[in-house]
Amino acid sequence: MSQLEALVASHLSDRRRSLLSWGLPLGLMSAFIVAIYPSIESALTKAVQGYPTGLKEAFDVGQLENVEQYLQAEMLSLIVPLALGYLAVRAIASGLAGAAESGRLDVLLSAPLARWRLVAAGFVASAIELAAVLLLTAVLTLLGSAVADAGLSAGHAAAGFAEVWPLALLFAGFGVVACGFTLRTTIVTGAGAGVLVVMYVIDLIGKLDPSVSGIRYISVFKYYGNAIEDGINWLAFAGITAAAIVLVVVGAWLFERRDIDA
Repeated sequence: MSQLEALVASHLSDRRRSLLSWGLPLGLMSAFIVAIYPSIESALTKAVQGYPTGLKEAFDVGQLENVEQYLQAEMLSLIVPLALGYLAVRAIASGLAGAAESGRLDVLLSAPLARWRLVAAGFVASAIELAAVLLLTAVLTLLGSAVADAGLSAGHAAAGFAEVWPLALLFAGFGVVACGFTLRTTIVTGAGAGVLVVMYVIDLIGKLDPSVSGIRYISVFKYYGNAIEDGINWLAFAGITAAAIVLVVVGAWLFERRDIDA
């Protein structure tokens, strides 16, 4: 455990700037969204009434009668999950593929260190990094609400941002699998980001066209709900987290068997 803890700490140290470079912009953007809500509330309610039903369902746009619905529509339905999914892939690519490209991986593996420990440490560190970014984003959002007296519920906001965590972890898992095939950072990042975008588009198409709604079941976004209003679906939360762990196990198995120099 001490070896694993040291690897996690090293990974977090290498990625320490991500808390500010990702959490600060997302948090400030969310804070701005909730801060302006009181001044545009009446205009939004009228505008949304004219939106097509399919469009509102596709982008999780409700009646926008409260700040929680507005935050869901503007941030939590698209920007935050896509940003955190990409961050998760980048974190894994940096920790494994980046280490191989810089030569640090050869040094680490020259010691009596199992490869699966590197994978596990990278995944755990990425999970902590994602949680920290989401926490900072949520705190700044609540501060924005407090300043503007927007009335955002701390409990609802916590649920909304927490729901993003397992979804992002899943793409960290895809990043680990990609590292099992290649240790080129650009390829790992591109592959993970590609899966992220494709899954979102598949879910969007399924929402817009009911005749092909069945394709949504192959996208993780089908199981990503609206926790800021409805609360966390713990079954989906646990299922997505379990799927992420399965991907990490598969990725670790592939990583154990690949040629590091290839």
